[in-house]
Amino acid sequence: MLLLSVSAYNACVRVQEAKDFLVQEIAAEALAEGTPLSSLERRMLYFTESGDAIEDPAALDEEFTARYSTAVYEKKISRMGASAYRRIKRESPVKLQLWNDALRVLGKGDHYILVFCNQQKPSNSWQNAKFYMLSGFTAISLFLLIFFFFGSKGGLRRGEPAPIEKLIPALSPPTQHILQFLFLLLVFLVVFPKLFSKFVSFCWPRPRSNSPRKRLE
Repeated sequence: MLLLSVSAYNACVRVQEAKDFLVQEIAAEALAEGTPLSSLERRMLYFTESGDAIEDPAALDEEFTARYSTAVYEKKISRMGASAYRRIKRESPVKLQLWNDALRVLGKGDHYILVFCNQQKPSNSWQNAKFYMLSGFTAISLFLLIFFFFGSKGGLRRGEPAPIEKLIPALSPPTQHILQFLFLLLVFLVVFPKLFSKFVSFCWPRPRSNSPRKRLE
């Protein structure tokens, strides 16, 4: 039990130190841009509903929403966070490592400050290599599947049937075209899931709450 308590205490200390560093850098950037953070704005950067909250989250949320617009605040802090990250990346490798370490520590929990810092998550060469390999594999697979459903360009000119038409000749041409269209739509959704998500959000927007607590649900 004692070891568990010590472990939990150390975890809380690491979370607090991570937040202190990020808040310090964001506040420094705001000050440099001539828009210093108020005490309440700084306190909101520590907001969390987990067990390591330093003050009552419900009371803090109520106090904040009574004085500030969450949308305006989040836009402001996101801009400050991005500027702080670019400055650190340009000027201090040591602080850049601290920034990345802070994100890894906080990423294990549910913390409001991650809304403003997650877009600056570090990337490395191996992650980039995996992305390019996956992209190449996807492109080759897509080419082969398109050939299977539609045939080659020269074959289309000569009026040759696509390979799929040879396998399922019983289907009428309109039915085959519908299946081909559905297949391409499926490929599009798999390759560009974020674009599809944005399209759905644009067509059916969700009502936005002014409470930061909703961002953590």
